[in-house]
Parts: sequence; structure tokens; C-alpha cells
Amino acid sequence: MVDDTPLLSCMASDGVSLSLASTTFELADVLGAKAAPPYVEVRCCGRPKPGLFSRGGGARRLATKRVKVGDECEAAAAGVNKAVAARYPARPDKVLVIVNPVGGTGAAAKVYERDVAPVLAAAGVAAEVLVTKSQGEGYERCKALGAAAAPGVAGVVVVGGDGTMSEVVRGLVDGCATTEDPAAKLRAIRVAHAPGGSGNACHASVAHAGGDAIGSAVDVAFNVCRGSTRALDLARYDLGGGKPPFYSFLALEWGLVADIDLGSENMRWLGPLRFTLAALYRIACLRDYKGTLAYLPAAPELTREAPSLFAPSRLPPLDAPLPEGWAKEDDDETFHLLMACNTTHVDETTPIAPDAQLDDGAISLVYTKGKGGCGTKLDLLDGFLKLDSADHVHKPSFYVVKCAAFRLTPAAGDTSRAGIDGEEVQNGPVQAEAFKACLAVFAAEASPTGTDAA
Repeated sequence: MVDDTPLLSCMASDGVSLSLASTTFELADVLGAKAAPPYVEVRCCGRPKPGLFSRGGGARRLATKRVKVGDECEAAAAGVNKAVAARYPARPDKVLVIVNPVGGTGAAAKVYERDVAPVLAAAGVAAEVLVTKSQGEGYERCKALGAAAAPGVAGVVVVGGDGTMSEVVRGLVDGCATTEDPAAKLRAIRVAHAPGGSGNACHASVAHAGGDAIGSAVDVAFNVCRGSTRALDLARYDLGGGKPPFYSFLALEWGLVADIDLGSENMRWLGPLRFTLAALYRIACLRDYKGTLAYLPAAPELTREAPSLFAPSRLPPLDAPLPEGWAKEDDDETFHLLMACNTTHVDETTPIAPDAQLDDGAISLVYTKGKGGCGTKLDLLDGFLKLDSADHVHKPSFYVVKCAAFRLTPAAGDTSRAGIDGEEVQNGPVQAEAFKACLAVFAAEASPTGTDAA
């Protein structure tokens, strides 16, 4: 019993259930309750049950169930809320919601109002909403949040694309860097990514890791209300030329993928379809990308004992030779596709690095190399067609390597484009190192069945 009310019972074990009058709920799906005499209104957010024409599962749905309990409705509602609070002690009291209304197809504001806000309200989680009006606004707000002695919120919910997520992450890192214990401060500010852009790679990777429905902002909001988190690695990029480091949660893209992503910015209104159309065009008009790739293979002793993201770099300067223990492709090798991935997905449908883990302390290099020609084009097209199922990794022409650090040096005269977390950076020598478990992201815990871990 969690309350003196005889109408309420809760079993403290796996498969927790909650019984109210003659109605039984899965406590894992309950967000809260309020009295509406003579009823209690229970707000639930569960997955569809199997039916005659459906297998069930899929994205969560918010629903209100009314249970008639007569004069005891106030006590019963209080008992439900007490049980939920005990089940999810890490639930945040208040979050900052950053909405980018112009990202992707421009649907982020609608996604927040339709999918995120009702779930937060049902759970009693207060929201401070910032609708961005210019690029960099999310960065500045989160930089101030990271630097604040008393942030006033327990987490940040991003409703936008990966560009908005990048602003938030970099802002938090730069703000926390000014505090006494920046690593602990950064881990204390939990972050969620609700899909509101074109790619939504961070959202897709976190959802994939927890068995949530990819593309569901309701699932994201539900995880925020539960307060459960998983650790996410970050990578620190050195771009040379005295530029400040670039802190990345997602990936570096160079060559073909950069041309597909950065070259299709004018087609954002198409949503994810822009990537498909751009890929077909770029493969048909395939060009060579020349550079030298070197990497430090990932090893348990390297990833386990990695220093703080805020510690000085362990890498030599970009113009200095690399130490022993690094592997290297041929100088000025011809590449086509080259990505350095921190997460599994590069958009909602493409697990380009399927073996990547959120917190494995490693960067997954995915690349193809060799001369162009019709055979190469057909092979790349076949690889792209297999991306959604992750079968591309079984092709001999696709190389997948986990590393603790890497360096990419474009050949002299190479005019390839490059991007980090979807933001274009100047093409030139770049190196990066991985840092384990820097950021806490709201997420469902992984379950053995890969469905839900509530």
C-alpha cells in the first residue's frame, strides 16, 4: 500500500501495477492524476496494445482515463501521484524548452504544442519555453545556463534539428567550462532531443538505444517526465589555425556525405527526402576526394581511463607528426564516403554506424576508398540502398573502424566540403578525440527485448 486509501495498491516489483477501484494500470505508463469528483482522472502515456488488426507497440500515446471513486477521489489522486513520484524520483521539476521554429520543414513549434507540452503538463513538469529568433540564440542561453550557480531548471529539451542540438551542447560545454567542476556540472544538466528538424540524428540514436519509437516526440517527452537518463560521449575537434575547439555529439562528414548534406540546404522544405534526392544526384556525378586518414584504434584501457573533456588535449598539434600506435591509410588516398560518428544514426532512417554505442568512448570511422568509375558508382548506390537496414557494413568496400582519436588531412588542392554536426566548417586538416560519458540525455533504459524498459 502506498496510501491509506483502500482503493489504491502498488506492487514494488518488476511489472509494477496500480489498482484504482476496479481499474488496473501499468504504473510505468502513469504520469499523474487529479481529482474531478466523483472521478479521478489518470493521465497515462502507454504504447498501443495488440489488437485484431495490429501488433501493438509503436509510439506512446497520451490518454486520460476516468475512474469513479466517489468521496475518496482526493485521497485516491494523491495516492496515485505519490506512487508515481516514488517510481520516478529523478523526475525534473522544471525544464528549459528550446524550439527552433524554422528548422527542417518548420514544424518544430507544432511538434512542441501537439506532442511535448501536453505530456509535460500531464506530469506536472514546468517548462520555460524559448522560441529562437536567430542563429546562436540557443547557444547563448545554454552557455548562461551552464555557467549559472543555480540554473533554475533540471534539464533542456530541444525541439528542432541537429543544428539546434549542437548549439545547446556547445553552449552548455562552454558555460560549464567556467565553473569549478565543469565535468560534473555538465553531467548534471540533462538534455533531450525531440525531433523537429530534417535529420534528427541525435534523437534517432538515443531512441534506438532505448528501444523507443524513432520519430516520436511523445516518447521523448515521456522520458523527460520519467527522469531516466543514459550517458552520451562527446568528441573534441581541433580545426587548427587558432580556432577554438568544436565540441561534437554527432559526427564529422567529409566528401560525398558532406556534399549530400551541406549541398542540399536549399531543399530543407522537403524534409528527409532531401537527402535521398541529393544522394542520387551526387553518386551519379561522383567525384574523388583525396586526403590522408590516420587513427588511434580504440582499446579498453584508452576509453576507460580517458581524461575529462575539459582537460588539455592529448593530441599533438595538427602540423606535428603522430606518435607510435596510430594506423594510417595511404597518403592522399582517394575516398568517397567518409564519416566519423559518435552515434549510430545520421538521420531518422540511417544507422550508418550500427555498432556505435552512446557511451563506448569511441569514434566510429565509416569510409569507402578507391578510384571512381561506373563500378564504384553502382557499389556506392548499392551501399546507400542498404543503409536503412545497416547491411552496408557487410560490404567489402565499406570500412568501419572504432578509434579513440583520428586525424584527417585533405590533399593539397582538394576542394571537399566538411561539416561537424551538420554545420559546415572550413575544409582543412582536422583531428578529434573521443571523451566517454560526458553528457546525460533523457532516455529509456535499454531492455532485453529492445522494446521498452519502464
